[in-house]
Amino acid sequence: MKKTLILLMALVLGAFTLSAQDMITKRNGEDIRAVVSEVGPDTITYRLYDDPQGVSYTIMKSDVVMIRYASGRNEIMETGRSVYDPLLFGTRVPVEGLKPDMKYREIRKLYSPKKYTRGLVQNYNPGWSGVASYFIPGLGQMVCGEVGRGFAFLGGAAAGFTLLMTGSAMDADSGALIGLVGLAGYLTSHIWSIVDAVQVAKVKNMYEQDLYRTYSLKMDMYPSVQCVKTPSGLKPAAGMTFALRF
Repeated sequence: MKKTLILLMALVLGAFTLSAQDMITKRNGEDIRAVVSEVGPDTITYRLYDDPQGVSYTIMKSDVVMIRYASGRNEIMETGRSVYDPLLFGTRVPVEGLKPDMKYREIRKLYSPKKYTRGLVQNYNPGWSGVASYFIPGLGQMVCGEVGRGFAFLGGAAAGFTLLMTGSAMDADSGALIGLVGLAGYLTSHIWSIVDAVQVAKVKNMYEQDLYRTYSLKMDMYPSVQCVKTPSGLKPAAGMTFALRF
């Protein structure tokens, strides 16, 4: 029993550790698991995630598509890409009318997991979420930030397992039915938890992709020189130019 608890704790910590790392995605598609320490005007300084106290590395921002931070924030480097670029957001048609900080119970009505297409902008890994719930029912939902939903699946599986153990300890006649009910409840909760964890990750990814598209706005300000018409002819005049890019 003690070994089982230690294994379960290791799996929980491992699942949360996988989601608690910065990920640098290069233009060539390579991913670097890192701890980003500084993003400068032209370079990004980081340490390898597997060696956070080791040597600092520097990479040019022009070689990077985006950084996915452990906090869940995505920072897309200036690449000239459209917010409809399938490399970043997949090939779906975005949902309109979204608001920040919408609850999962709201956004799940707007998205079908069947329409999910993978893009670089995704904070949740559907595969790892399903694996997490395979080992511990509800853990995949918790990794995706749906803690209450995860505990509901964990509670359902625990209740089914308890009935199964109770039935197995009783005599054959009365215990068989209780054991079968418990087994059915446990398997239903466990399998449903795996499927649901994958769907939660896909739906939340699609929501955040579309939210980024909706609120993606960048403003630049730079000096400029224009010719101004005066009574004595055209003369150069210094000024500032503002540019908004969506």
